[in-house]
Amino acid sequence: MSLSRQLTILVALLVASLFVGSFVISVHNARNYLESQLASHAQDAATSLGLSATAHVASGDRAMVTAMVNAIFHRGDYLSIRLEDLSGEQWLERAAELQVDDVPTWFVRLIRLHPPQRSAGIMSGWHQLGRVDVVSHPGLAYRKLWQTTTQMLSLFLIGALLALLAGIAALRWLLRPLKEVEQQALAICDREYPVVDHLPFTTEFRRVVDAMNHLSRKVGRALAESERRAIELREQAFQDPVTGLANRRRFVEVLAHRVAEPELLQTGGLLLVELNGLADHNQTHGYAAGDRWLKESARVLDAALVDEPSAMLGRLSGGDFAVLLDGASEERMHGLAERLTGGLTALYASLGLPSPDVAHAGGVVYGGQTVAQLLAEADGALREAQCRGPNAWVIRSHRAASEPAQSTTEWRALIERALGQREFHLVRQPVVATVGDELLHHEVFLRIQEPGSPDRTIAAARFMPMAEHTGLAPSVDKAVMETVMRDLQAGAFPGQVAVNLSAASLLETELLDWMQGELKQRPAVAEKLILELPEYGAMAQVSRLVDWVGRLDPLGVKFSLDHFGKGFGAFADLRSLKLAYIKVDGSLVRNLHQQESNRFYLRAIVDIAHGLDMHVIAESVETDADWRLLPGLGIDGGRGYWLGAPK
Repeated sequence: MSLSRQLTILVALLVASLFVGSFVISVHNARNYLESQLASHAQDAATSLGLSATAHVASGDRAMVTAMVNAIFHRGDYLSIRLEDLSGEQWLERAAELQVDDVPTWFVRLIRLHPPQRSAGIMSGWHQLGRVDVVSHPGLAYRKLWQTTTQMLSLFLIGALLALLAGIAALRWLLRPLKEVEQQALAICDREYPVVDHLPFTTEFRRVVDAMNHLSRKVGRALAESERRAIELREQAFQDPVTGLANRRRFVEVLAHRVAEPELLQTGGLLLVELNGLADHNQTHGYAAGDRWLKESARVLDAALVDEPSAMLGRLSGGDFAVLLDGASEERMHGLAERLTGGLTALYASLGLPSPDVAHAGGVVYGGQTVAQLLAEADGALREAQCRGPNAWVIRSHRAASEPAQSTTEWRALIERALGQREFHLVRQPVVATVGDELLHHEVFLRIQEPGSPDRTIAAARFMPMAEHTGLAPSVDKAVMETVMRDLQAGAFPGQVAVNLSAASLLETELLDWMQGELKQRPAVAEKLILELPEYGAMAQVSRLVDWVGRLDPLGVKFSLDHFGKGFGAFADLRSLKLAYIKVDGSLVRNLHQQESNRFYLRAIVDIAHGLDMHVIAESVETDADWRLLPGLGIDGGRGYWLGAPK
């Protein structure tokens, strides 16, 4: 129960106690006063009747005495009148029942009036002949007491209500700073760090507000410092200082991870771009002009990749750039090479370059090669392009024999057939805690049936890029969610399960509406569900992800960022996302025991995530040496073939 409610109840009890006490005392005093009035009334009647009846009693005229008593008694003001002689013998008695009109019976029973008996002697000279006993009727007193009580009750209730309302208003005003502190504390829990500007005049409340403001500033500064330190580590270890793109080391790490990870890049494209004459341009115009050329080239290349959010762009050395494109087909690679060289050629006029022959590009569409083979084949294509003429490009194809489709149209038909005939399967891989080896949850991966080969399936890494390119990704995600929710309802998973969604699904309001409706009807399923989105897609659609979290999180659904750290997204965006997990990209985890700078960077990521109440999971844990390092870095869990293969 809140403090304001407790204080309100206390004030109400105090007001009620004061009211009841005052009311009881007032009623008691009124009753005592009326009883004294009844006693006085009875005494007056007894004295008057004793004086009037003396002569008739002395003469023995009982008829006259009876007439006098009847005349007084029949007015209804007396409960009883009795005459007796000195020996106690009764001469005459009149008595009436206690009946009170216009007063509730329960009131008469609750508040009893006890009219006292008063007496007077019947004297003949100095001799006493008898005695008169009179008891007044309390009817009039009861009516007066009833009127007085109801009036007092009305006045007390009105006064108590006004006092209670005034007390509640005063309490709300006095406790307003506590409400602001409560909202501030909740905001801190939601990874926001506001400061209460209005300080209360109450000393104790002012101290509480000052302490909370100090805490909010301190936590905010600590988190900002962690973000700054992580960005510095990232820039020093992974980013090119001139263009801000991934440096050679980082690009090769990601390429090696994509090639080696079975659940990721099985087919794709690698494109090398080389600026012509950069060294001579530096010598002639200075390094500042050369850096400007590099920055403008990086801007052009990045703009050409705007429709390829999963692509990675890096600067290898000098005027050499590289592009890694997941799941790229040959036609997409041709279109990309044409856009890149066309954009770079336009820099001849804008930068005043010495030659219109600005750049060449060479790439390979591959499947199954090693990193060294890929780089060698792409470099060979680049040299071939340089031999063909100015601003030329060459794309070579190196396709695995098992590749089921070659064109976009063929891929689209394959995916639509798999959706229509439900020719897809889900496999799951465990996510294990670094301390205690406890199962945290399972992550599911999608497969579709390979045409003509009932025993073989195609991993999502091969067809999902094409699904996104052809606009089928939301349909695939919906089919996966239907299957997962059905399996969760049937108890197929021992705990929580993480499902990967494509970035394109964030834009589908109808998909979100459908999921919200389904999960409202299945609360037990919602509590076991974790939705994962790739970092590159989530950071590009932060507002949409916030909407998804805002609508599904109250139902119990958790959210996670996948492949975190592959790109160079802003850490500050994490504050608004309210995520439960971030899963660090495997390129930062693979061979971690040999990469000291990666360990420093992961430690910084963990500090930020834990400060935002997020758990950190390491992807692609493939060796015991890497697994043993994770607890010391503060990482909460891991996923990889060392911990269990997909089944």
